[in-house]
Amino acid sequence: MKMHASAIFARASIGPGAKSRPTVTAHAGSLGTEPNGEASFAAALGFAVDFLEADIRFTRDGRAYLSHDALPPAEAERAMGLDELLAMVAPLPGIRLNLDLKEYSAVGALRDLVISRGMGSRVVLTGVRLGEVPGVRAAAAGLPYFLNAEPRFLARATRAGAEAFARRVRGCGAVGLNTHKALATGLLARALARAGLELSVWTVDEEAEMRAILALGPDNVTTRRPDRLLALLDSGREGTA
Repeated sequence: MKMHASAIFARASIGPGAKSRPTVTAHAGSLGTEPNGEASFAAALGFAVDFLEADIRFTRDGRAYLSHDALPPAEAERAMGLDELLAMVAPLPGIRLNLDLKEYSAVGALRDLVISRGMGSRVVLTGVRLGEVPGVRAAAAGLPYFLNAEPRFLARATRAGAEAFARRVRGCGAVGLNTHKALATGLLARALARAGLELSVWTVDEEAEMRAILALGPDNVTTRRPDRLLALLDSGREGTA
């Protein structure tokens, strides 16, 4: 199923005549909490975030659990499972999930779990590297995914390079690019937008860098400080390009 990027990080404008603003993703372990646990997600939900990010790994039998690093089997079994996170978020219709794949061995089982819980429209996959696209594309049919990539200088600094890079992203079947804050440019954001794609930027924690990134026109910003980013967006002091 092909999904247009506007279905992913779309956010309504804030009041009459106001421009739309990027969605806010609470990075795993935001607000000084231990990543990938119930307390961390609960802390982020204390703010008006749009997405919760969770790191995804798999046990030997294909259970999706939440951890940045691979855990020994006994610890993996005790770690919070994706099923628990889905149950936590399901009653909150305004909250969506950014599932950051750290491995790919059971993406099909993840997809089946998400669909069975009726959460297919509220999940996006990230962490998808170019070499993993064919496998993820086949196994995660029906779930949108962003390409994680590091655009080179010409893609960031020239229109021709940016448009060529956007075509590459689109050719992967991705709905957009998920990239580090140091590699995002306004030129690249505009090229992606012209191609019907979105730009998601990580991980943006300090106010000065938030202002700089917001000026580029991203569609999503991932941060460990959603409180700070939301306050900046609500104040209307984001800055200009």
